[in-house]
Amino acid sequence: MKIFRRQLMYVQVHQDHFIARAVGGDRTIRRQCHALGNRAGPIRNFSTIRSQLKEIFSELKSGFSLVKPWALLHFDPVEYPVTKEELAEFQAVAMRSGVSFCLLSTWEHQHEDKDLLTILGQGPTK
Repeated sequence: MKIFRRQLMYVQVHQDHFIARAVGGDRTIRRQCHALGNRAGPIRNFSTIRSQLKEIFSELKSGFSLVKPWALLHFDPVEYPVTKEELAEFQAVAMRSGVSFCLLSTWEHQHEDKDLLTILGQGPTK
């Protein structure tokens, strides 16, 4: 039943914007977020980031489900270096923005749908 299906949201974090999509879906959205671009030091105020993530997650949700979606926030370590403290704060902010669980990635390459679906146990396993 689709009301018990869990969605996975894939969000790429860039210098001044987010690129997000629901895994397995065909829609991608981009949101400007100037709070990401202030890299003079660690991010201190995550309220703008939280509101942007909340908008992204609500826009990408498809249909009605009794379970909240999961999210994967992907930070390219070359383009957007992030500290461990910031990662923890991003995870907390994402979970306050409408997802029940948030995974974090600092892998150099983008993740593909087939790899992401294995996280949810819906993809092929080896």
